[in-house]
Amino acid sequence: MWVTKLKLRHDDCPIVTRCEKFHLIVYSYPSTWYSKNGFKYATTTCFFNSPNKSQKEKYLKDLSRDRRLTHLESSKDIFSYEIRLGRKGEHVMLYHSRQLFFVKPAINHWDGHEYWEVASWKREELQKFIRSLKKHMSVCRILRLQNSPLSNIHIPNVMPEFSPQQQRSLGLAVTQGYYLYPKKITLRKLAKMGNISLSTFQEHLRKAEQKLIPQMMEYHLSRE
Repeated sequence: MWVTKLKLRHDDCPIVTRCEKFHLIVYSYPSTWYSKNGFKYATTTCFFNSPNKSQKEKYLKDLSRDRRLTHLESSKDIFSYEIRLGRKGEHVMLYHSRQLFFVKPAINHWDGHEYWEVASWKREELQKFIRSLKKHMSVCRILRLQNSPLSNIHIPNVMPEFSPQQQRSLGLAVTQGYYLYPKKITLRKLAKMGNISLSTFQEHLRKAEQKLIPQMMEYHLSRE
C-alpha cells in the first residue's frame, strides 16, 4: 500500500482560513463534489478538536456569513456544509480519484495549512493526485510518500458519548500534552485552565477515560 502525507493550502478554503483566524484545529472528511450549470459544489463534514466553546461559536457564526455556502448544519462539535466553488474555485476533492482513500481525516490547523494522509494501491495514482494539487494549490508539500502496511487508520464515529464536562476535560488533557511522555502539564494546572477544582477535573477526566479506554482495547483485541 502506498501512503502519502501532504501539507496543503488553498487560500479560498472556508475552513482552514478560519482555523487560522480563531486559533482552532478542525478535522474534516471531504465527501464529494458535483457540477451543475458549469458551477462546482463540494460537501464536507467537520469536527472541532477544541474544548473552547466560545471560539467554536465565533467560528460557526463567522462561517455562516460566507455567501459561498449553500448549506450549513451543526450539532455539538460536528458541522457539515456545502460550498459553491463557482467556475474557478479550488478544492482538493476536485483532483481526488476513486482509487484513493483517506487514512485519517484531514487536519485543518491554525498554522493555516491542511494535512492530508491519503493511500492507494498504486503509486502512480498518488503521484497523479500530487501533480494536480501542485498546479492548483497555493501550497503542496510532500511530507511523506512510501510503500508501507497500514498500521494505523482512523475509523470515524466510533467514539463514545461524552458529557460536555468530560469532553472539555479530555480535550484539555490531550491538547495541553498531559498524555505525552514526559507530561507537559499537571492535572492541577489543567483544572485551573478549566476553572474547576482539581477533584472535579479528575472526576470528569476519569469518567471520560473509563468510556474511551475499554472501547479502544476492544478494538485492538479484535485485531489480534
